Amino acid sequence: MRAIRNSLSWLLALFLIAVFLHWTVHPWPEPAVGQVIFYDLPGENIVFSSLAESTGIALFEPTGRVIMGALELLAAFMLLIPPFRKTGARFASILFLVLAGIYLSPWVGMELTDPATGESDAGAAFYLTVAALTASLLLLCIHPEKR
Repeated sequence: MRAIRNSLSWLLALFLIAVFLHWTVHPWPEPAVGQVIFYDLPGENIVFSSLAESTGIALFEPTGRVIMGALELLAAFMLLIPPFRKTGARFASILFLVLAGIYLSPWVGMELTDPATGESDAGAAFYLTVAALTASLLLLCIHPEKR
């Protein structure tokens, strides 16, 4: 039973690490402009520029974006190391809750629309956030305790 829990823990952790890396530094093939935190130029990221524009707080872009990206990379690093995995899962859960709250807020919305082309992602980023939140909460329950 412990081997199954350990395998599931690794599987969930690798999924969460892939999501964090996709959102921060390594876009998957042909990324949409404005979807990757460290890949986009200042003012180009859809989530944080919409948040800064809607709230009137200019600190969200690029300062808030860089801080969020650094926190996501820290969570990914913590998930990679098994003794820190539970702490990393707690940290990831908090980050995903904040991100889900941003998507559900009236400032950004569930569907991200590129202002340049008018193309919508049909809520794909929000659904990935919910899936990652679910995976991080599952990881909290599944990761085996120390002996």
